[in-house]
Amino acid sequence: MDHSPVTPTIRFVDLDEAVGFYRDRLGFKVERGDVQQGNIAISFEGLEIMLEGTRDFYGETYNTAIKNRIGQQSPNALYIETDDVDGLYRQYQDENLRIIDPIADRPWGQREFTVEDHLGNWLTFWQLLPE
Repeated sequence: MDHSPVTPTIRFVDLDEAVGFYRDRLGFKVERGDVQQGNIAISFEGLEIMLEGTRDFYGETYNTAIKNRIGQQSPNALYIETDDVDGLYRQYQDENLRIIDPIADRPWGQREFTVEDHLGNWLTFWQLLPE
């Protein structure tokens, strides 16, 4: 297997807006899919994430549950490893992204910070501290 067996999915009411934010503001690369299909694979330094709209892909019960939950503030956060956490932090500051937790060294051996996307999802970018 040449990819991760787990692909996080974030759902949005306005998929086009979400793709634009992740691509243009956060620097993710669009890998495949399009807005018309209702899901798009994006990547960042080897991590793949699916952005998905509210299309009826699944069974009726699951589609209804998705529509009932979408658009609410997310309790989830994604942890994303990067090779240059300080450079990324400066880039996101220059982009005026909402920084939820400023960059800092953590006692568990990582340097990290957390930003919020345009709808409240949290993305923590981290890098291992040198030993």
